[in-house]
This record gives sequence, C-alpha cells and structure tokens, in this order.
Amino acid sequence: MWVFKCFLSFIHLLLYLKSVIAILFQQIRSYFSVSLRTCTHGQIRHDSRNLTKLPRHISFVLLESDISFVDLAQLIVWSMAMGIPYISVYDREGILKKNVAALSSEIIRKQKEVFTEESSKYTFVLRTKDVKFDCELLAPTQVCISLLSEHDGKGDIVDAAREFCRGIQTKHRTTKEMEPDLLNSILKATYGIPDPELAFKFGDTQMIMGYLPWQTRLTEFLPLRTHISMKYSTFLSCVRRFGQCQQRCGK
Repeated sequence: MWVFKCFLSFIHLLLYLKSVIAILFQQIRSYFSVSLRTCTHGQIRHDSRNLTKLPRHISFVLLESDISFVDLAQLIVWSMAMGIPYISVYDREGILKKNVAALSSEIIRKQKEVFTEESSKYTFVLRTKDVKFDCELLAPTQVCISLLSEHDGKGDIVDAAREFCRGIQTKHRTTKEMEPDLLNSILKATYGIPDPELAFKFGDTQMIMGYLPWQTRLTEFLPLRTHISMKYSTFLSCVRRFGQCQQRCGK
C-alpha cells in the first residue's frame, strides 16, 4: 500500500514540477521577447492595453549624482507612447530646469525613433512653476511634462501659505476657507495637473529629498538603482506592478 502512495506522490511531484517549469519558461520567453525587440509606438501601445491600470501622472524622481538626458528622454517617450498624459521629472538641484533646451532636443530625437512617421502628431509641453498651464487645453495627443526641483516641494507650500495669509490680511480670504482643495489650487508647481500616481525613485537614497510632500499622499513609489541604461522590459514590469497595487486610502 505504501508503495502505491509513494508512486502517487511521485506522479504529483512530477506534474507540479512540469507546471512550474512551464510557467518559468513562459515568463523567461516573454521577458526576452520584450527586451530584445525594437520598441515602437505601436508595440508600446499594445503593451499598455494589456495593463490592468495605467497612471494618469507618472513621475521620475532622480536622486543620483549624474543625470543622463538621453536615458531620461527615453523614459519620457515610453510614457508618452503608453498614453500617459502627465509626466513629471524631479531633480533636487533644478539641473533640468537650467537645461530645458537640451532635454527638449533629446525628447524630440527619441520621439522620432519610437513614433517614427507619427512623431509629428504627438507633442509635449515642458512646464515649470513659472509657466501657466491649463489642463483643459491639453490635446488628446499632447503630453504635459513638468520639471520640478526642491523648491517646488516644501518651498511651494511655504509660498502658498504666504499667499493665503496675505489674502486674510487684505480680507480677500477667511480662515474658514483653508481646506485641502484650496491649498491644491494655490500650489503653483502642480497647478492644473493631477497628483502623481506612480513614481520611479532612482538612486540609493532612502528618502525622497524634498519631492512634493503634499501631492504624494497616495503615490506608489518604486525604488530603482539607476535610470541610466534602463531597459524597456524593466519599465514595463514596473508599470505592471502599479496595476496590481491596491490603494486603500488609509483604510
């Protein structure tokens, strides 16, 4: 009798191992098929349709000492191709704000590689705190890219508080008006755009180093070592992970 039970256990073990190997083989094949192929707009859009959820606003938080404009532009263009309308990029020192023209040139170059003949149909707006922006004017094929620095975090909250206090002094506002929606409306760094839902945090630093403390209450942060030479398969895997997250909103 025990011989028969051992035989059944052995058969079950073989079937289990077979199913595990089949799953691993499928995942490995899927990984290499994504890694080795040329990323085109059509292929990226196809991948985005198979996602459970896509963020409206994705953010790239650069906490590394070196910033690669080429690799950053590639991440931005992949996000554009997926159909994400709002993208923000944060570096503490504001290096990107000082080199808007260089970043814009790299985005255009990468856009032509990915979108090919359709690149002229898709445009982007590079926005800083000092540029007024109305999200309602964003076209279906247009993307808003916000460039952020440390002052757009705590500094922007301080500026908003000063503006509110001046409103009380001049009797244009009352203390009863101080609500979360009002503060959102007077924060200039992110005015007119939704809060980031997904943020890639690049670097070994375990802190967010002044990045938008007010707007990231519900943001899903994914830590990554570096943005340099990041593969599309890694980018896609991270967006998939976001689709599997459950936002409980404090519950």
